[in-house]
This record gives sequence, C-alpha cells and structure tokens, in this order.
Amino acid sequence: MIDLLISPCRQVVGLAGDNAKPRRGQALSDLGLIEHGAVGISVANGTIEYVGPVADLDSSLLSASCPVLDAANCVVMPGFVDSHTHLVFGGSRADEFFRRTRGETYQEISRSGGGINKTVQATRQTSGEDLFRSAQQRLLQLYNNGTTTVEIKSGYGLDFENELKMLEVISHLAEVSPGLILGTFLGAHFFPPEYKENRAGYVAEVIRQLEHVADHSLADFYDIFIDPLAFSRDEAEQIVAAAQYTSLALRLHADEFGDDGTAAWGVNQGALSCDHLGGIGPEGIAALAASDTVATLLPATMFFSGHGEYAPARKLIEAGCAVALASDLNPGSSLVYSLPLTMTLAALNMAMSAEECITACTINAAHALGLASLIGSLEQGKRADVIVLNVPHYEEIAYHVGCEIVRDVIIRGRVIKRNGGLVLQQLDRGLTA
Repeated sequence: MIDLLISPCRQVVGLAGDNAKPRRGQALSDLGLIEHGAVGISVANGTIEYVGPVADLDSSLLSASCPVLDAANCVVMPGFVDSHTHLVFGGSRADEFFRRTRGETYQEISRSGGGINKTVQATRQTSGEDLFRSAQQRLLQLYNNGTTTVEIKSGYGLDFENELKMLEVISHLAEVSPGLILGTFLGAHFFPPEYKENRAGYVAEVIRQLEHVADHSLADFYDIFIDPLAFSRDEAEQIVAAAQYTSLALRLHADEFGDDGTAAWGVNQGALSCDHLGGIGPEGIAALAASDTVATLLPATMFFSGHGEYAPARKLIEAGCAVALASDLNPGSSLVYSLPLTMTLAALNMAMSAEECITACTINAAHALGLASLIGSLEQGKRADVIVLNVPHYEEIAYHVGCEIVRDVIIRGRVIKRNGGLVLQQLDRGLTA
C-alpha cells in the first residue's frame, strides 16, 4: 500500500537494473531515467512500492487520503550515499586553512603542531557528549544537502580510550538518526606522538584495538592509511592478518600522493573500496578494473586543501573500474558537506559526466559500503531514501553551485526535510533541528 506519493515528477532518476555488482563503463551512464514519473512509498514499511510513469500507476494501491508531493518541475532520485567521511572530531583547523592560502605547506603546518595531530589532541580533550553534539550538527548539514547514508571513521583518538570514545559516538549516531550510518575503525590513520619512536608498538596497539572493536561489534569496517607519512605495507599486512579472523571488512586510503602499489595490494586483500587514488598507476588501475573493489574518488580534498593530484577518473573509467565519489568530510583537508558540490568538482577537475557523477554518488557508493541491495537506487522493496531536487533536469545538479537545490529529503519513508526546511524534531530519541 502506498502511503506517500511523489507525483508528477519531471524526471525520476531510478538507477534500476542489474545492480548485483558495481557499475562500470557504459553502465555508469545508465540512470534508468523516467520522464514524467511517480514514486510511491510505504511509510509503514519504509520501502519503495512503485517507481514508474504516472500513467501506469494503479490508483487502487493508494491508501485513503494519501499525501502527494508535487514534483512537476523537479528531479527525484535516490538519496546520496557518502561512503568516506571523518565526521566525528574535536576542535577546528580554520587557522590552517588560511595558513595554506599564505603559502605554508602541509609539512610546515604539521611540524609546527598542526595537521592530524592537532585534531587528535583536540579530540582527546573533548568529551564523548560534546563530540556527539557537534557530530549531530554536521550530520544535519549532510541531510540538508541530500545525503541519506553516511560512513564515519574514527582515527582522531589514536589510543584505546579515545578510539573507543569515537566509535561509541558513531554507534550512538547510528541508533538515533533516521539515515543509515556505518562505522569504520581507523586506528591505523597516523602514528600518535607518543609512539613516534615505537612504530612496532603502535601497530601492536592497533591490532589490540581492532580485535576489541570486532569482538564488541563497534564498527562495520576497518581502514588503513598506507603512505610514506603513515603506515607502510609491511605494517598494514600485520593489521590485515589479524583482521582476517574478524567480521570487519577492509577499506583503504590508497595511492593518495603517489603510486605505491596500495590499490593493487588492496584488491588482492579483498578491500571493499580503495579511496583517494590521486597517484595511482597502471598496475593499480588494471587491478581495480579486474575486480569489484570500488575506486572511491575524493575531489573535494584537493579543492579544499590545495594538496595532491586529482585522481585520474577518465583513465579509471575507461579501463573499466567501478568508480564512486565521496566528500571526505574532515576538519583539515575537506570540510565539505555537499555531494552536489563534490559532483561539480568531479566534472570540472576530473572530466566526469553528469551521469557518471550521479551513479558514483548513489549505487556505486552503496557498493563501496556493501549495501547496494538496500540503498542507492529507486526500486520496489528497497529503502525509501528519496530526495526531491529543485531542478528540472539531472544535469543541473552539478551545474548549480552555492545555492540550495535539495527541496525534500525522505529517509525510510519519513519526510525529514520539506520545501527546503529541515523538519526534524526530537526524531528517534535525540536528533534535533
């Protein structure tokens, strides 16, 4: 039974089809577009009941006094899926943003006490309650910009107490928030100051934390930042060897600043996704193309930080890789809340088409989280995570910059944003607007 109808819709971007595996090649451009369509939702079940032309809708499926959202001049599509964020953190690094504009490098800022270690210090000094409150407000910004599923990493605690504190905040957000929230343990983000001269000791500590996290179901994934400034391949292999006895799935910060072979290695380790990839080379591209590991690209990071190279999206796509986009929301290099803006940056700096950008922010991002059977497209039986955009054509999503185009947001059949205004009020025991 349909309890909420969105009709008529100027365009429905359904992305229906064979979504058993992530999309690649020409399939990236197949949006399953329906002109003058309708979307019917079962509020009781939180699922999609109908997607198709208005003319084909059986009116007997409508419940009595079924409310109708008019989207006659709008694009209706799946909620955005942000598969790479660092949304929970303490403090601010606004000063570094402006120091970079004056020519200071990341290395210079880090040596003077800034960078990741500054956020680690602030996060350690912030209570779990205050971390939760600030993360709530950031989450509301994501919802406001049409994101309905969010992955959130730890990695700013870098000791047992504070990594667990971060993961508990993420778990609490998942409990009280309307959208899906997935947690990632990122103890292997950076070496904290107290382990600067004892790398082996910290690798052992990460393994201890990882085993505790898995035993207590505090995360869905684990991640490792492999880079000359972070963890070596040998150190990562020790962590992966320990993780194979847990249920946690692997994700990787890979080949961000150079071709160190991490993407190809990650494919061999069965990683769900390899993220960043600004320095990926031919071997890594070939390995990703031959696998279902998703290449998650983060163009907002280069835009915001002015550091590193944009990932070679066209080479990846033309080789047959499954490509996703994510915001990399974090306090230092990408305080960006908008996947529409991320799409704009992907189009301008990585030559991705409108269709590729949309697929990369929906069904392929869902694959990067192992959730494509549940979210990422508008299909009967899937979660009713739906957004209504104040544009008449899907090409205009990335075209409009600096204005609010998300009119309505529906998460699991519940309207949380209506006519441009968030309507959350003590939703799910605590999330407020």
